[in-house]
Amino acid sequence: MRIRLLFAAIAFCSLISARVVINEVCYDPAGADFGKEWIELYNASDNSVDLTGCKIYSGGTRYTKDFEFPYFVLRPHRFLLVGGSEVANAHFVHNFRFQNGGSASDGICFVNADSSYTDTVIYDSPNDNLLTDDTGFPASSCAEDAPEGCSLARVCDGWDTDQSAEDFIIESSPTPGLPNHVYADYALSDPKLTSFENAQQLQLTISNLSLYKPIVNAELLIYQDDQLLHSEEIAPLAFGEERITEIWLQGGYHLLFAQLNLEDDPNLANNNLYISALGTEALPPLINEIFPAPLPGKQEWIELYAPAAASDRAEYVILDAANNRIPFSLPAVPGFFVLCRDRDALLADYPDCPPLAVIEVSSWASLNNDGDSLILFDAAQENVVDALIYTAAQAVSNMALQRIITADESIVWKVGTPNPGQDNTLHQTELPLHDEKLKIFGSPCDPRKAETIVISYNLPDPSNRINCTIYDLEGRVVRHLADHTLVEARGLLSWDGKRQNGSYAKRGLYVILWESQASSSGKVLRKQLSAVIR
Repeated sequence: MRIRLLFAAIAFCSLISARVVINEVCYDPAGADFGKEWIELYNASDNSVDLTGCKIYSGGTRYTKDFEFPYFVLRPHRFLLVGGSEVANAHFVHNFRFQNGGSASDGICFVNADSSYTDTVIYDSPNDNLLTDDTGFPASSCAEDAPEGCSLARVCDGWDTDQSAEDFIIESSPTPGLPNHVYADYALSDPKLTSFENAQQLQLTISNLSLYKPIVNAELLIYQDDQLLHSEEIAPLAFGEERITEIWLQGGYHLLFAQLNLEDDPNLANNNLYISALGTEALPPLINEIFPAPLPGKQEWIELYAPAAASDRAEYVILDAANNRIPFSLPAVPGFFVLCRDRDALLADYPDCPPLAVIEVSSWASLNNDGDSLILFDAAQENVVDALIYTAAQAVSNMALQRIITADESIVWKVGTPNPGQDNTLHQTELPLHDEKLKIFGSPCDPRKAETIVISYNLPDPSNRINCTIYDLEGRVVRHLADHTLVEARGLLSWDGKRQNGSYAKRGLYVILWESQASSSGKVLRKQLSAVIR
């Protein structure tokens, strides 16, 4: 499929340069359609195009003229927005009556003044009414029907193969009058370490696995032993293009983590790499993070950090204060490892956790919410490898207790946002002190830099049921943070800046609606908060 599309793109390249195309269209806006429908045209050529007398047709059972352009010149690589009376920033105001799909295909067609050129999008199926596309024959390739409030957008600005199913995608965050989101899949691969006398050279390959070239730079971050070592911007890569980055490291053992951030990347699983530059010293694992007080229906877990690889798979056991046992083994590689009872459930709760870091154990020792001790032994229980004693005050509902290395290299344990399988300093959020019932921290937030928005609650009742939902300014649900969830009086909810489907929310202002009900009195607290994604 990719090869076929690539050949089609090459074949159409010269035609694209001379075309004005329908770039994005919203035919089924949220609520009543009248006055809210819009269409965006894009001049993909290097020359200005006179649109005088050009027309837009709407197709249901047949095409009917909906709008004719007065005098207007569309400059190269510019957008033109035509929309109803309620569409902001429209260049021309016209109340369209586009068809909404449903039981058969519908279409929208742009026709130039002398009818020698058309650009058409056909959506929904089947094409029972035999609406024609730009080939002049009934369309056989139809885009999906966009749900209410969404648009149909080209996979990148100006991309046109005359196949609606290949050219258009459903866009849940429309961009009228602005460049379309480009969902390019970047990947990190092929780490190579070359050792020299006093240093090592690291090579990483960055690839664009998608057909589309993004319009923004990516950001490459490389951490050495949990400290940011290197950052650089990666200029947009075309389909199949690769870039090799080289950096130098000091000699000896290092644990490296490489992270590639690209706006709208649809596949984050291939954007992170753990790399180890091994020396000769073998170091035992450490207890790095625990999750002792999950919300009802969720599970406890323990994260370990293995700073250096063992020579072979190693066996360990964790004992709590009551001598309950968690036996497990660690692979012979360095990194973060998460012990839990249900691997699939943990990965569903924490999609950013590397799957290879999760170890499912058959026996578990419950982490007491009123404090406990955890002692890490080797398998023979002859040598204590590490230990942690925590108090009831450190077992905060829905929060983790994390090992943090301070600037003077001392170790402290802090309550923070849980982030199993990753460096604690990337997501450090302490439990704030305040007298308010609800308070927002971390806004504005840049989620692509692993920042989070935190809702800190301090409720009068010891037990509460809470609902918390994030909406955009159009009233659409962006993310459910809590749904009739039972919590204690004090704790945090965190938002990582992602939508319900796991993609990043776009920059802007968001509304947070909170509702909590005290279990004992039934008293209800409702409040509206706001937060900014930057």
